[in-house]
Amino acid sequence: MLVFYLPSAEEWQAAVDRMEAAGFSPVPAFNVYWDRQGRTFEDPDGYRIVIQNAAWPA
Repeated sequence: MLVFYLPSAEEWQAAVDRMEAAGFSPVPAFNVYWDRQGRTFEDPDGYRIVIQNAAWPA
């Protein structure tokens, strides 16, 4: 799983929109934590990508 942290709501929504425009549909995350502030997408090989609307914790 690869996680992209995007703290800006506008940048996050734009990234989600680009994934959906490219033909990817959100899937439920295996861990509900990722569904709280993010969207999970799965590629054709089964790898998951999370676009998280949060800052990387320091």
